[in-house]
Amino acid sequence: MTTFATAEGTRRYAARFPKAAEGHFRDAQRLAVSSLGIGTYLGKPDEKTDRGYTAAIVEAAQGGINVIDAAINYRFQRSERSIGAALAELQTKGIVRDELILCTKAGYLTPDG
Repeated sequence: MTTFATAEGTRRYAARFPKAAEGHFRDAQRLAVSSLGIGTYLGKPDEKTDRGYTAAIVEAAQGGINVIDAAINYRFQRSERSIGAALAELQTKGIVRDELILCTKAGYLTPDG
């Protein structure tokens, strides 16, 4: 599995949505970036919320959103793990890692949740 978004992958992803609103996909840093993204900041650090985030990310990616926001301190690292679960599920549905842009932040360390 590729470990990052690529120009080729994000353009392939954008091509899946020919009926997207004009300007929905924009060029940024040589990538095709959706004008909307999904964040993973709030919520309880529990399995129910993990499953909800995973399902929401899968639905978002299947609906034309290829920007996913995370950080190590979101829900005690659980958000990043939910994203990982979503990536695994999306791969089985034909949406692969190089089509998706993951944004993360560093600097604030949190204990493992």
